[in-house]
Amino acid sequence: MTGLIDKNRKYLIVLAIFLFLFWLVTIQVKAGRFTILERPVLAVSGFFERIITGIYNVTTSTIHGYIVLVRTERENGRLKEQVERLRLENQVTNELLLENDRLRAALGFQKISLPGSITIGVIAKESSPSSSTFTVNKGSVHGLARDMPVVTADGVVGRIQALLPETAKVLLITDPGSTIAVRVQRNREEGLLEGKIDRCALKYVSFYVDVQEGDLLVTSGLDGIYPKGLPVALVTKVQKHEASSFQAVYAEPVVRFSRLEEALVLKR
Repeated sequence: MTGLIDKNRKYLIVLAIFLFLFWLVTIQVKAGRFTILERPVLAVSGFFERIITGIYNVTTSTIHGYIVLVRTERENGRLKEQVERLRLENQVTNELLLENDRLRAALGFQKISLPGSITIGVIAKESSPSSSTFTVNKGSVHGLARDMPVVTADGVVGRIQALLPETAKVLLITDPGSTIAVRVQRNREEGLLEGKIDRCALKYVSFYVDVQEGDLLVTSGLDGIYPKGLPVALVTKVQKHEASSFQAVYAEPVVRFSRLEEALVLKR
């Protein structure tokens, strides 16, 4: 015990002096008067008080800042989730609005011009060097039959090639197996339009026939499949060779197959 007191003698002396001074100030305050010891005692006690107060303020400020930061991060996370959810809902809403517009246009076209048609939806697309077809969501049980023409408000898509009870395959006008009787809308020149996978071409066009780039080709109705007057393709290239009695005429379909989602099947 004596060794412990001797080892901490300095600290005990400082503590004793501080307690003694504090006791003197307390006695003087109670008596309503101060002595010459007031200032050093108050200075020492004020020094320790400022240290303690400073530590308290820093600690309190740090804890408060941490709490505010945690709350802010949580709020930011909640707001981000809400923004992402609203963006997703907005995208879904926009898609539904676009689909609604397409269906309205298709049904309007059906009501005004083609009362005997069936609305179909594309569920699969196939394009290869030898074939260009779509699979649709209706089949024989819905009234579809082979060679029924498939169209949109923009123009001709193709015809029904094969059937199952619930689905059907549509042969596009760009398929090599497709041939349509058409005429040039501008001057009524006639021809046969065949598929070339990525475009179409007029067959056996005489060298002297007047066909120009930009001409619209429409159905002539002579093939017994497509009604007369439906838009089919736009002429994009005309080539004439002196050594040949025919000219090469290429055309692009008026319907954008890459964007096609709904179409109409015309009943006979």
